Amino acid sequence: MKKLFYLLLVLTSFAQAQFYEITFETQVQTHYTEKGLKWFEEWEEDVNEREKTIEQNKNPPKQDFKFIYNSQFSKTEHQRKITNHQNPDEVTIFKIPMNVGFVTINDYEKKVYGFEVDVYGKKYLVKDDLKEIEFTDTGKTKELVGFEVFEAIGKFNEADVIIWYTKDIPYQYSPEIYKTIKGFILETHYKFKNEESEIINSWIAKDIKLLKSEPKIAFLRKGIEVKAVEVDAIYDEANRKRNEMFNQDSGIDKK
Repeated sequence: MKKLFYLLLVLTSFAQAQFYEITFETQVQTHYTEKGLKWFEEWEEDVNEREKTIEQNKNPPKQDFKFIYNSQFSKTEHQRKITNHQNPDEVTIFKIPMNVGFVTINDYEKKVYGFEVDVYGKKYLVKDDLKEIEFTDTGKTKELVGFEVFEAIGKFNEADVIIWYTKDIPYQYSPEIYKTIKGFILETHYKFKNEESEIINSWIAKDIKLLKSEPKIAFLRKGIEVKAVEVDAIYDEANRKRNEMFNQDSGIDKK
C-alpha cells in the first residue's frame, strides 16, 4: 500500500511539473480625451498627419512576447517582427507594454523583477519588487489556449487591472510585473486614465506548447542597478545633456 501511495505521489508531482512556452500577443492602445485631441491640434497642424498619428496610437501593431518559466523564474522576451512597408518613408508607431523591457526576468522566490535599459549607450539594470495585487473574482470564465480561465479584477495605484488566470498550471506567474495568489495569468489588461487619455496595456496568450524539460533561466546582471521610478529621470538628464551639447555645437558652427 505504501509503495502504491509513493508511486501515485511521484506521478502526481511529475504531472504538476510540466513547463510550457507561451506566446503572448500584446498591444498598447491610447484613446484621447477632448483635452488630448486639442493638444494634438496645436502640435500637428496637418489634419491628415494628425489623424494618422491618433489612429496609430489608438490601434498600433500588435507585438508578440515569448514567455517561459521554471520553478523560480519566468522570462518574457519580445519577438521582433519584420514588416515590409510599401512606403519606406512611412513611420509606424511601435509600442511594447509599459513596466517591462524587451527581455524581463521575474524572480518569484526573491519577489523581484528586472530588465535592461540602454540610455544612449549607457547600460542600466532596472531591478524592483514584484507588485502583489489583491484580485477579486467576477465569476466569469472562458477557455484560453486550452485552459479554463477565471476573470478577476484589482487595482494597482490608479490603474484598473483585469486578469484571466488558470488553476491548471501550478505556478502563480504572470508576464507582467505583478503577481497574484489566484493562479497562472494567461490574459491581463492594465488600464489607467489621465486628463489627456486612457491607456490600455493588453497581454493575451495566443499559443502554447509543452516543453520537454524545465528551462534554465538566470537573473539579469549587466548594467548600473536602478529602481523603476528612476528611469524617467535618467532619460530626462541624458536628453538635457545631449541638447546642451547640440546647442554648443550649433553655436560653434555659427562662428
